[in-house]
Amino acid sequence: MNIEKDRSIDYIKSISGTAAIEILIELCEDEDNFELILSRAKEYLTCINAKDIEDEVFGSLNSIQIEDLWNNSGKTYWGYKDETEVAYEMLIDGLEYSVQRMKQYRELGLKREEKECCKGIIAGLLRYGIEGNNEFHEAVPDDPYIQAENILFGWKEQNSEEDYNEVKEIYDSFFSDSDEEAMYQED
Repeated sequence: MNIEKDRSIDYIKSISGTAAIEILIELCEDEDNFELILSRAKEYLTCINAKDIEDEVFGSLNSIQIEDLWNNSGKTYWGYKDETEVAYEMLIDGLEYSVQRMKQYRELGLKREEKECCKGIIAGLLRYGIEGNNEFHEAVPDDPYIQAENILFGWKEQNSEEDYNEVKEIYDSFFSDSDEEAMYQED
């Protein structure tokens, strides 16, 4: 690559997410660009698997620092913030990106991707409940299981019995002696 092209790529890399989306929308006004951009967007959105989501969720939760909990709970200028409540809120915040992603798949009508995301979120929560090794984990001993159950039952309300059972297999597999790889086998 020549120096000028390298510099041009550096300009593109420095664009914020919002600005990049605005530029893509503007480029979509040209029909040829629209088809190419739409094709790449669909390719990006549909390249998902539950194991990757599980790893993201586990990593997000396992990186929460106990000091953040201590700094945000206890006596404050406005009163008292219970450590248990703050810990639960922090756990929910750690899931925010993945849960929003799952909702986005639903809104786009990408059923398979939504299901994979749901499986990954549940597996990540349950894995954190079992394998979490940060100090924050000790502050939320039951919360990962409770939240996994909440997501599972929320999924049940919005989906068919067949889809619910498929997602429930992930949940159930954490409470059996089955092989982890079997959780992600597709029919």
